[in-house]
Amino acid sequence: MKAKLVALAVLAACGTAYAQSHVSVYGRLDLGVGSEKDKITNQSKSVVSSGLLTTSRLGFRGTEDLGGGLKAIFQIETALAPDEPVETKLGDRTAIVGLTGGFGTLKLGRTDTTFDDIRDLAVSSSLWDSEFTPTKNVYGVGVGDYSSRANNQIRYESPSFSGFTFGASFSLDENAAQKRDINAFNIRYRAGALDVGLGYQEQKHESAPASDREYTALSGAYNFGVARVSAGYQRAKDGNSAKDNEYSLGVNVPVDKFDFSFGYANSKAENAAGATIGKASGFALGATYSLSKRTRLYAGWRDTSRKNAAGVKTFDERLYAAGIRHDF
Repeated sequence: MKAKLVALAVLAACGTAYAQSHVSVYGRLDLGVGSEKDKITNQSKSVVSSGLLTTSRLGFRGTEDLGGGLKAIFQIETALAPDEPVETKLGDRTAIVGLTGGFGTLKLGRTDTTFDDIRDLAVSSSLWDSEFTPTKNVYGVGVGDYSSRANNQIRYESPSFSGFTFGASFSLDENAAQKRDINAFNIRYRAGALDVGLGYQEQKHESAPASDREYTALSGAYNFGVARVSAGYQRAKDGNSAKDNEYSLGVNVPVDKFDFSFGYANSKAENAAGATIGKASGFALGATYSLSKRTRLYAGWRDTSRKNAAGVKTFDERLYAAGIRHDF
């Protein structure tokens, strides 16, 4: 009888622990077939590519209820390349542990910078922030594009104050000889169909100040019901006072199980004297079709080009592909 009581007590304790904790495994597989063409050399190649719509991945995440509204959280997410499996590092996309509660959310580890949240907002309706999105090849003509993730990061996300939130992230290089820290901040307002935000990121390189970079982005999105739009403006600056002025626009139109999208991006680079040193532009078209909540077919076309100070094309690429994405 006593043994039965002990067994019941153990089961009850396990049940309580299970109710307070939750761990889930999730993932995504995305593969497409298409063609890439370099229009300068007139060379093209057929490809089977992973991650055209979104990066293929495998992840683990969980929470533990600590009581009083406080929870412990963790997430480990690793990129996959199912078209040509290669060795990857566990947690190369995300590897964090933290706390969340009424004060907001605090994360430690590798994850997106808070600036990346604002950049993603700008292209949320521009070909679904995918490899078809024109900003992939258009932004960064002079200064170079930003680092979207960082190691050794401390990230804070505030709770909502009447629709307003703010975030900050600090990535420590941990190398006294170079000190390549990445710091970012954002402020965002969300109310109904409206979502707008301002973000700033600095990438410091104390041993090589000319390599310093600063990014400021203003982004917005609105859901009209019959269509969703997103747009963004970004200004980038490096340690040599070179500047990139960049903007993008995207539109999504849902029709039953289809989602049609158009995207455009433009960039102009100037040196410290204000002379143009490069330009870039591109557009894209695409559509997805939902077979279920977890499985989606897609097709897209992206055309982007860059020119130097003399107006000569240095890059001119076309990509078109169709594929399937499955979430689990």
